[in-house]
Amino acid sequence: MQGNLNHCARSQDLLDHYAAQWSIDIAVVCEPYRVLTRSNWIGDADSSVALVFGPNIAPPPLGGVIKGRGYVGGNLGTLTVVGVYFSPNRPLAHFEAFLLALTSVVNGATGPVIVAGDFNAKSALWGCPATDSRGRAMERWMASTDLVPANRGSVSTCVRRQGESIVDITLVSSSAAHRIVNWRVQEDTETLSDHRLIRFDVTSHTSEPAPTTSPSGGPRWSVRRLDRVLLEEAAVVASWAPLSSADAASGAEWLNEASRNICDASMPRVSSTAVRRRQAYWWQPELMQLQRACVAARRRYKRHRRRRLRDEGEEQALYDAYRGTCKTFRDAITKAKREAWEEWLQLLDDDPWGKPYKWVRQRLRPAAPPLTQNLHPELRSRVISALFPSRAEWHSQTVTHRAESSEDEEQEIPPVSVAELREAVRRMGQKNTAPGLDGVPGRRGSWP
Repeated sequence: MQGNLNHCARSQDLLDHYAAQWSIDIAVVCEPYRVLTRSNWIGDADSSVALVFGPNIAPPPLGGVIKGRGYVGGNLGTLTVVGVYFSPNRPLAHFEAFLLALTSVVNGATGPVIVAGDFNAKSALWGCPATDSRGRAMERWMASTDLVPANRGSVSTCVRRQGESIVDITLVSSSAAHRIVNWRVQEDTETLSDHRLIRFDVTSHTSEPAPTTSPSGGPRWSVRRLDRVLLEEAAVVASWAPLSSADAASGAEWLNEASRNICDASMPRVSSTAVRRRQAYWWQPELMQLQRACVAARRRYKRHRRRRLRDEGEEQALYDAYRGTCKTFRDAITKAKREAWEEWLQLLDDDPWGKPYKWVRQRLRPAAPPLTQNLHPELRSRVISALFPSRAEWHSQTVTHRAESSEDEEQEIPPVSVAELREAVRRMGQKNTAPGLDGVPGRRGSWP
């Protein structure tokens, strides 16, 4: 999704609601009211455009973020998304320099690129009736960077009283143009801004379904629906497969795979898709009626403007009615947010250690993969090397070692007995803790 909020606070509130209602994964927000200090918000150098990520999309790591004046990009692995905003008040020379800066971003991407935002440029390539100087500059730039417009139709994306235009553009690499589907302008959605929202879907570049993983990085099973008979039978079948090698690493890999197969055979997996909120926390049913009233008032005003012979008095009355309806809608959102905040504070008296306490302690966070999973591989390697240096790099400064006898060096470690293994399993079963990265439960009720 992409849109221009025109620095309106209530437009940003509506964006949050629509993102939840439509289950948006990534939103390109131009001219936000403010760039929020959240992990799923990434703004550019001057806070004129931002990328907002939904709960099912992990924000890119620090090494995968590119920022500049008027643009911000994020490398998501197989796709790079760049949000763009350029002011209409700046000269053409600055616009050409801006496109030159974007060239390095697009050409430096390792895969397909989507460039979306408000360029304030007009061209017939994306549905405008005429092409201006910025549009011609963009046409030359798109040819040099192998980008094509994904805009469909000629529906205006910016609607003002002075006129309409198509300045919100979606560009994509030509090799991935077929992956942009269902591109449309949300004409029947009130944004309280002079720009309309744009939605589109990005399909996968492969026909294979994505692996089902939970936000913590591994699968999860429903222990309550465990079939103990199937569990024992699956464990017996798994024991028939011999180990491919005698080393510890191969044995651990075999055990992990066998445990996952046993769990799949004896209990169903828990869906990795969390229950997502379908509306903003402050949304009320009355606001839906006001939203529809705003859309209806705007339609009446636009229908009158399309007439060849218009009455100025009637046109002004329709415009005033539309603006009045929008003001009522805006005030209702402000009131709904205030009531939701007061209800939130009331929880302090009812449950002081509940949601308010967790919010203050920053415990209320959306489900997301762990931070280490999103780190750049090179950065992750440096962090691990610094925290856990190898024995060859570590030298003790205070402890001196005695020379051990040859008998101590040749002493063999006794094997683990069956009784010791059973005792270890019994202790693991007593712990009611969450499973590890492999997702295999270890409670007593899960294993015989």
